[in-house]
Order: sequence, then structure tokens, then C-alpha cells
Amino acid sequence: MNISLVVTTYNWPKALDVVLGSIREQRLLPAEVLIADDGSSNETAVLIEQHQADFPCPLRHLWQEDRGFRAARARNLAIASATGE
Repeated sequence: MNISLVVTTYNWPKALDVVLGSIREQRLLPAEVLIADDGSSNETAVLIEQHQADFPCPLRHLWQEDRGFRAARARNLAIASATGE
């Protein structure tokens, strides 16, 4: 099965780093990981770029401008761009 994994985030790069580290350790990886970012600062983007360099599956960063709490919108945008089943 072709699975896309969506992870939501907002300005907590340390937690995102732990989540991405956990995904790396899975025996069965998703076809792709999509980071649904609800307007995080550049620190999050830098962290994702570092992981992208050697992540074991495609890692995509989908960012939207910070206009208050819109996590559902960020998640829906990621789902819409997912390639998995």
C-alpha cells in the first residue's frame, strides 16, 4: 500500500525533530512524509532541510503564512498534495 504520512507543526522544531527521528526508525516507511506547517519561523524550515538531505523517503514541507491557528487548513493542504492512497 502506498501511504502518505502527514505531520502537523507550528514553531516547535525540537518536537518535530523527535517525530522525524522516530519516522526514520520505522521498519516500514511511508511513501512520503508531508510536513503541514501552520506558519512556523525559519528555524523549522532549516530543520526540515537538514532532514531532507538524508531522509529515507521523500520529505516535503508545506508551509502557509501565520494568520492565527489554522492547523486544519495546513493539514488539508498537505492531504490534497499527497500522492499516497
